[in-house]
Amino acid sequence: MVGGGGAASRAALSASQKGANVRLLTKAAFKSGGSTVHGASEIMSMGAAGFGVADDSRQKHFDDTMRAGRGFIDESLVRVLADEAPERIHDLMAMGVPFDQEGAGYKLIQSDFGSHARALGVRGKTGKAFVEALSDEMLRAGVQVDEGIALVDLVRDADGTVAGVLGYDAKQRTLVHYDAPSVVLGTGGLHSAFELQVSTAEMTGDGQAICYRHGAELVNLEFHQVGPALVHPYVQLFSGSAFRLYPKLLNAQGREFLGDYLPQGVGAKEVYDEKGFPFTATNVSRYLDIAMAHEVSAGRGSPHGGVFFSFAHVDSEALAVQLPNTLRWLTERGIDLRRETLEVGVAFQCMNGGVRMTDGDAQSTVPGLYVIGELAGGVRGPDRPGGNSLAEGQVFGHRSGVAAARRALAMAGRPRAPAATLDRSLGELGGLLNRPMRPSRTAELAREVRRAMQRECLVEKTAGGLRSALDTVRAVQHEIAASGGATPDTLMETLSVRNMALASELVLQACLHRNETRSAHYRLDHPAEEAALTHSYTVRRGESGPELARHDY
Repeated sequence: MVGGGGAASRAALSASQKGANVRLLTKAAFKSGGSTVHGASEIMSMGAAGFGVADDSRQKHFDDTMRAGRGFIDESLVRVLADEAPERIHDLMAMGVPFDQEGAGYKLIQSDFGSHARALGVRGKTGKAFVEALSDEMLRAGVQVDEGIALVDLVRDADGTVAGVLGYDAKQRTLVHYDAPSVVLGTGGLHSAFELQVSTAEMTGDGQAICYRHGAELVNLEFHQVGPALVHPYVQLFSGSAFRLYPKLLNAQGREFLGDYLPQGVGAKEVYDEKGFPFTATNVSRYLDIAMAHEVSAGRGSPHGGVFFSFAHVDSEALAVQLPNTLRWLTERGIDLRRETLEVGVAFQCMNGGVRMTDGDAQSTVPGLYVIGELAGGVRGPDRPGGNSLAEGQVFGHRSGVAAARRALAMAGRPRAPAATLDRSLGELGGLLNRPMRPSRTAELAREVRRAMQRECLVEKTAGGLRSALDTVRAVQHEIAASGGATPDTLMETLSVRNMALASELVLQACLHRNETRSAHYRLDHPAEEAALTHSYTVRRGESGPELARHDY
């Protein structure tokens, strides 16, 4: 298992419970990395039917998800998600996860694209509560955890079947070969490719880049979620409840600017009333994100790349009712929401696309390789109901763990072909180590990628901007390949930047290929949604680079 978030933790626990010998590799310190751990908002929660009103059902959860993503998501996977999410909630309850209570029952949230209130949370930090409970349980089950191990490559047999992974131990400065008949990847998203993002910096698209190099199909990469988030001195998303309080939106000069970006006939109240998270081009709420991004690009932003929100004019009781978690978190950090302005920017939150799952066990197109969490693709299209992301991690984390254990146990004692790709991987790494670049240059290359992605691939997109960003990320890859190697001290950083640039290239290619505007994929040069493009695209490695193809679910 590779990854330290909720999906990987669930997979490790389930595999161990089925009798497999499980080792979990985490790039960050155990329990500290990934968007599951660090995600926070007023309504962060997991969607599952059966805990609220009697007329909700698994079928309605399925219907809501299909309505939001039909044409872009795998119906069979959505059926698994809706049917099994309640069981995974019961598992978490049995582990002691303290879901919020209201009266005699659970406090339930009706999230975006949801027809009923069915999402359960834990004081806005639901993912952290999940990881804590799952991690403790898997340690009791005997799972071995190796911290500080970056995924370097997959190891495959001569027939293409996965035979383990190659990792890099940053503390010992050594490569580690893990021999395994089943591999589950839950390495997360591409957060670090953007200047503003709401998770941890270790998510550099390692899984996406490495799976692509091994010929796996990726799907829906042009769709990702972004939106307003507190970016300093604490990071968290702003959900719709914050905008119903009508915060003042100020630039660095202290001037309210939202009105400058509104067309005739659209008022600020209408924008706020429609605004939720994430950004979408489907209604007038888009003007808020656009206004924020424009003020920053025009040089009127805050020191940390955002603008300012002020709630000073809002009644204290209203703040306590609408934003109880935010108020509590900021107060604990010495920030008075009723008096101080907050630095808020348009930040990357998650990828909706990823490595394509081919079945309900989260098998990828590479035999023996399972993909879960934000790395996986197939159940998230342009839009998805809130609460589904945590549900996906638990449902497919469990199923992949069971399937990986079953495969490993079935292969126990069988003769296996020698690892055919290991020598190639070691040769490539040797080449990098023979051409070390100065550490400061590695950091400079990372900043170049982040600057290009933040500017051209976050809110407003154009063909020219996307091509400019493509030039940047390709140049970064070329420099690393041609003359930018590493020392043992900097190998992890070099590999991370290389993966980040390649994964960014795949996202940019997908964005450039979709010549329409759909939800958060906002193309200024193609402002309309095209009915003929209601289908997915896959990306896979071709002879001369990424190849995109239509994929019909």
